Amino acid sequence: MDQVEPSQSTVLCTWELGGQLGHIARLAHIALQLETQGYRCYAALKDLSRAKPFFEGSQCRLLQAPVFLPKIKMQRPAISLADTLLLTGYLKAEELSGLTDAWANLIQLVNPEVLVMDYSPTAALAALALPCRKIIVGTGFWQPVPGHPIRSWITDPSQSELVKRQEQMVVKTINEVLTSRQHPPISYIADLFTADRIIINTPPEFDYYGDIRQDGLYHSKSGAPGINQPVQFGAGTQPKVLAYLKPGHPQFDLIVKGLALSSANVFIACPRCDPKRLSAYQSERFNFSVEPVQLADAMSAAGLFVGHGSSASTQESILAGTPVIVLPIQLEQLATAQSLHQLQLGHVIPRVDSAEQFANLVNSALTSHELKQNAEQYAQKRAHTMERSLADVVVEECNTLLGK
Repeated sequence: MDQVEPSQSTVLCTWELGGQLGHIARLAHIALQLETQGYRCYAALKDLSRAKPFFEGSQCRLLQAPVFLPKIKMQRPAISLADTLLLTGYLKAEELSGLTDAWANLIQLVNPEVLVMDYSPTAALAALALPCRKIIVGTGFWQPVPGHPIRSWITDPSQSELVKRQEQMVVKTINEVLTSRQHPPISYIADLFTADRIIINTPPEFDYYGDIRQDGLYHSKSGAPGINQPVQFGAGTQPKVLAYLKPGHPQFDLIVKGLALSSANVFIACPRCDPKRLSAYQSERFNFSVEPVQLADAMSAAGLFVGHGSSASTQESILAGTPVIVLPIQLEQLATAQSLHQLQLGHVIPRVDSAEQFANLVNSALTSHELKQNAEQYAQKRAHTMERSLADVVVEECNTLLGK
């Protein structure tokens, strides 16, 4: 490790599970702000292949996070955090022990005063016996409340016993590892997520455990450092629709065609998409980018946002007063979409049957005065969560924990 000035404090940021760019963007946003306040930063990330643009201009040292490589499949969809952990190294104590040792070694090599963890359960497990201060950041979906059982990600009551059994299986594996490390056992998976600070990067209504969380700090404003390309709508004067789409969505082509058929001026951000799937529709009222763009800066100019329910982009939209159409791909996105629907801030579209149908849905949402009014009122109600950025709050909490 490099030499550290005696007065310089070190922070290690970690990301272990999950697959969205939001994890990288969140930690890059934090690391850059910590650096401006004199901290030395390291980031141990699950996927380094897409990290570099987010850390452009940063002195943060990037490291590969220890990850579980074997591919394990279930004969049913994962419906809880316990299922996810069983698929990622928590099935057998021998396998989890190796991962835990790797995380402990990494943390001790960096020797941080503060550990900032984003969806990093095994980093949290390894750090239970380590002296560094701990901050957990995230959307709330992956941050259950210590002392409480985890929740099912689906609303089917018949699955509650299955979720309970799966949690007990994971806890048994964790406790075998803890016993080998001479550490007291835990009662729930959530007990791993004990920290000095829990910072939730959504408003309370979108926190999956918000009704029982007592110690969460809620701050919605985030950022995507290193992403400088702006959203560029065409010259058309129609109401604007901003979309962020994944090319792997099963109805992707119908969605794109539906947006092109709508009466809106459309911009689609679709990183890593084949441009040929979009270029046929390009016109003065249909533009796109296959590179990451600064969505947040364009949200207030749009009359409607179309996405898959990513927490970051959904929050950026509604806190700019812009309604949302959600096309969920996975369960966290569905949970976000359901909260959005309950608050009457947008629509959930589980399936697109035709391009014409989707165009009509877009046109209807775009012209809905009720949706727009609800979104603007919600933005005003939760404006205080945007007064300071997540990174500013992390810096403040690091300073407090270290007595600065």
